[in-house]
Amino acid sequence: MKKLFILFIFPAVLTAASFSDDFDSYTPGDDLSDSIYWLKLDPGGSLTVADDGGNGIVETVWNGNSYLGYVCAGSLICSDAEVRAKVMLNGSEGLAGLISRVDPITGACYIGGLYRVYGTIGATMILYINSSGDFSILSNDYFYPLHEDTWYDVAFEVTGSDPVSLKLSVDGTLNSGVLDTEYNIDSGMTGIGGNYQSSPPLFGIDDFTVTDFSSSMEANSFGAIKASFR
Repeated sequence: MKKLFILFIFPAVLTAASFSDDFDSYTPGDDLSDSIYWLKLDPGGSLTVADDGGNGIVETVWNGNSYLGYVCAGSLICSDAEVRAKVMLNGSEGLAGLISRVDPITGACYIGGLYRVYGTIGATMILYINSSGDFSILSNDYFYPLHEDTWYDVAFEVTGSDPVSLKLSVDGTLNSGVLDTEYNIDSGMTGIGGNYQSSPPLFGIDDFTVTDFSSSMEANSFGAIKASFR
């Protein structure tokens, strides 16, 4: 997964906030980065809004790229937090991931998600991405069955420092967990990322939520907030 993220530099005054986005207030065909709360890697692939039976979701449009990355400015800088979303994977050899602790200066981060190997054979993966976009696999666990056209509730919890505790749960069950003592990213932004190896897969994402464990603020309803800027 090369060059997954560009660098985003934000004022030091930004503090953490819980955040949610159900994508229902978007217009089908919009790019996720059309929102003031999302920033897109260029020239990576895109997340484009689609209508899933009256429910707004975002889907992958790779545009000839094998990776994509979006940083959620809505949740600002988080330390101890859970990033959660509903995820659907169609196709093979692709990772649909949730991002935590993106360093706003270097772009280094953690990413945890579901990887489809082939057919119904899958895995959960937790990765460290460095400032050059190269990755190290911190945890890789078997997940079966992983069905197409099926929504999975994926939660990526990152807490602590030296070591950093990283836990990935699917449908409420812990599937991968690891302690990072080597890279030790203290805090950063959240987001969505993914890549594939051969044929472009189709990923769907819905109900993205960041729960900041250190914040007393209630989660924001994205639809209501976005409507006030139109």
